[in-house]
Amino acid sequence: MSGLAKSIDALYFDYTSVAGHLEGCRFHGTDMWEVTRHYWENFDGSRCEETIRLACHECGVVHFRGPFDGPGSFETTHADEVGYASKPERVLGVWLHPGPRIWHGDERGPLSFYVSRSKERPSEPEDVLGVVGWSLGRRGGVRWGAGVGCTGHGTVEISSGDQTWPSRRAAVAWVVEHAGGAR
Repeated sequence: MSGLAKSIDALYFDYTSVAGHLEGCRFHGTDMWEVTRHYWENFDGSRCEETIRLACHECGVVHFRGPFDGPGSFETTHADEVGYASKPERVLGVWLHPGPRIWHGDERGPLSFYVSRSKERPSEPEDVLGVVGWSLGRRGGVRWGAGVGCTGHGTVEISSGDQTWPSRRAAVAWVVEHAGGAR
């Protein structure tokens, strides 16, 4: 424990909150968080990174601590920007779980959404019926693509290919049809 516990005083009095909940959140003034970690290692094991995520699904604060700008750096943002910890949206009998925006403040919203049968956030690829996401069409307008299934590695099992739609709802309809319905 060397380095972690210098003294009883440090353990009890010198630790402070990592990130703050928003005013009005029932957890405001507490350290109640969903705490998870992401570990990444490159193909030959010569580089490893670990990121700790603290998220509040009530007020939407999301705090990341990891190797962004050097050891121990952090970033605090809101679920509206990263998608995770946002409230899912019901469309055509299925639930859309948002991903991150293409850049901070982009008014087009999240770049992609997981589609699931459950309001509960997906915790493994098998929980996902499909994915819908937008890109810019040839004339600069937003077009929606879709895929069925989820590999957990950024790909889908069946893609809509070159077929795109002018609305997110139409892309969701394609997923529902090809994934066997909303049930």
